[in-house]
Amino acid sequence: MSSDRAMKRIFIYGDSNVWGDSFVGSRVRHSDRWVNRLKRELRGKAHIIANGLSGRVAGDFCKAKPYKNGKHTFAEALQQASNVNIVIIALGTNDLQQQYGRTAQAIIHDLTDYQKLAHGADVIYILPPAFSTGEDSGPEFTEQSEAIRQEILQNKEALGDYIELPFIPLSDGIHFSAKGHRLVAHTVKQALKARQM
Repeated sequence: MSSDRAMKRIFIYGDSNVWGDSFVGSRVRHSDRWVNRLKRELRGKAHIIANGLSGRVAGDFCKAKPYKNGKHTFAEALQQASNVNIVIIALGTNDLQQQYGRTAQAIIHDLTDYQKLAHGADVIYILPPAFSTGEDSGPEFTEQSEAIRQEILQNKEALGDYIELPFIPLSDGIHFSAKGHRLVAHTVKQALKARQM
């Protein structure tokens, strides 16, 4: 078995779908969350450190709750993760809320900033996944939010290395179901395998 020193250290920094949130019932069970499934599926080939926060945005524009500003809190989180080889950024969805008025270009700019903040670690982005624009997502995720998401997908090459998820089963309008977490873990595992990571 590989020692912890030999294993890749992968830091996953994201929002509620990293944390395992759900509008329906309680938090997704620890063993069902995709970050923990990924750890099991990699079978000791990598050490996974996950840092998820519900409502976290990619940028630094959330004045009412500054602790949700992803860039502002990233440096400390990365330092705590220690000696990271790969950073997976799973952000951008909350930035699509209508209250923030963000454009696709602004969100992409905020996301690319993590490459400068990662201290030489490889950065991989999980693109904002599909969500419902109905009542089950709340009033902030609208058809306009989806249009901006589509624009991000159309300009995804600007991010460099990215993972585009297939349609993911949801427990509500925006959070992954247990089945969805399983599919995300498998997709990310395959993407890392393809990169020989």
